[in-house]
Amino acid sequence: MVVGPRDKVRQQQILTLLREGNIRTSGDFNDAALVFQHGETVDDIRLAHALATVAWQADPQNKRARWLAAASWDRLLMRLKRPQWYGTQYTKSEKTGKWELYEMDENVVTDTERASMSVPTLAEARMRAEQFNR
Repeated sequence: MVVGPRDKVRQQQILTLLREGNIRTSGDFNDAALVFQHGETVDDIRLAHALATVAWQADPQNKRARWLAAASWDRLLMRLKRPQWYGTQYTKSEKTGKWELYEMDENVVTDTERASMSVPTLAEARMRAEQFNR
């Protein structure tokens, strides 16, 4: 993924806000995490995961933060070329050109745990991939 100049500026703005202590609420941390979730580097994704986790811990009722904590973890695993846990990441198959769920480790997280993170079940995630291809 290519991060454009505007995205780099946003990342720098977030880092400044963090240093100055101006990111305070669950929503602030979630928004900051989202900027880094689409970053170029593994460190960007690590920061996204840390920020999303803080957002979720600051407000356990924040479903967006719970989902982003799971999605950033999956994206981090994907960037490290390891199987994802929650089933939030999709890739386009080089063989078929179709969207598919990125490789999964199905033994780490249950559908009950996925639901607690506001993530669809594994079956729903697979159906979503099929819908992407319609």
